[in-house]
Amino acid sequence: MSRSSSDVRAFLQYLLVIQLEDKTPRRRARSALVQILMFRKRKTYVGAVLVVTFAISLGVSDVGAACVAEGEATKAEEVGLVLHLPPTCTQAERDAHSLRGERIVDALRKGHSVDLVGVIIQGDILFDRLTPQAIPQSSMTSELPSQGKPARSEEERRVPAGLRIRDSIVQGAVRHRSVSSTLRFEGPVDFQGSRFKEGVDLSWSVFQKAVDLSGAVFEKEAHFVQGQFVGPLACRETRFGPSTRFHRSAFRGSMDCTGALFDGMAEFLEVTGEQPVEFERSRFGLGTGFSGSHFKSRISFRDAIFSRETFFTFTIFTGEALFAGSQFLGSADFSHAEFRQQDDLAQARFDHPPLFTQAKRLAPPQPDGFLQTKNGQYVLTFGLLVAAALLVAYAIRLK
Repeated sequence: MSRSSSDVRAFLQYLLVIQLEDKTPRRRARSALVQILMFRKRKTYVGAVLVVTFAISLGVSDVGAACVAEGEATKAEEVGLVLHLPPTCTQAERDAHSLRGERIVDALRKGHSVDLVGVIIQGDILFDRLTPQAIPQSSMTSELPSQGKPARSEEERRVPAGLRIRDSIVQGAVRHRSVSSTLRFEGPVDFQGSRFKEGVDLSWSVFQKAVDLSGAVFEKEAHFVQGQFVGPLACRETRFGPSTRFHRSAFRGSMDCTGALFDGMAEFLEVTGEQPVEFERSRFGLGTGFSGSHFKSRISFRDAIFSRETFFTFTIFTGEALFAGSQFLGSADFSHAEFRQQDDLAQARFDHPPLFTQAKRLAPPQPDGFLQTKNGQYVLTFGLLVAAALLVAYAIRLK
């Protein structure tokens, strides 16, 4: 009995050893498999990190290479002065690509175009440096006559090519101060989105093509006295500074200043507009003058705001004059103004009673009388029939 028990015990020990020996390879295999999986996972993590690092490096390199100037400003002698900087450029990169105002004038003097976008311009742009030339007789006879235009010599400074300074910063002044000649722009002028830190004075200029000032900011004065705008003028959402002057300017093309902001004095005295003029939703911060002007086509001040004194004295409105929704927060003077079409000033808001001393306005159309309406005609006919019947009855009674 004891021997059999010992045999059974020995047999069980033998089975346990076999079982342990059988499990050891499995554990080793499983351990090896786990190590392989962990290694692969680590490789995956390392690969992902490498990919992300590579992508970041590419992104950084793209950002660094994003400020690439389009056009070669150094080849202005051949194709014009062209320099486009994308919005991704930093301030330091823009400073590194900045241009002097003299280079712009030099390119224009050589007859080359100027095409700048996103550029910082240092120094003044003085058109007085252009060489004056004799005015062709055809040009002298084709311009609009200006009222009371003072005599000038038969010389002009010409800009034969286009001038485009868009989304840029002009740190110096832009001026033409010659009192003996005019300045003629034969190509389009585009200042869209640019900021002018100093004054702009292009008085006595002739613009033969389109002029676009939309979105520009004039921190100081913007003077276009006695300008001749042959093409359209756009100043949508433009912000003008303390002084804006278009005194005695003539506009052959349309003028669109929708949403413009005139922070300071706005002077449109004795101007002539042959095509539609738009000042819808514009804001006039200080005194505003349109006196002595003649608008031959439609002019719109719908939803405009006049914060201070406004003058339309001796102004002639040949076309439609639209003021619906406009607000006059200060005094408004329409004395001696002439409206040759029906105006809608009744739909404007006046905080102070407007002045219409000796103004010529068309009387508002009178509503038709009741008898001139269809129902009135019916009533009149019925009344006449009743009267006739009464007369007949009265005549029969007399018999």
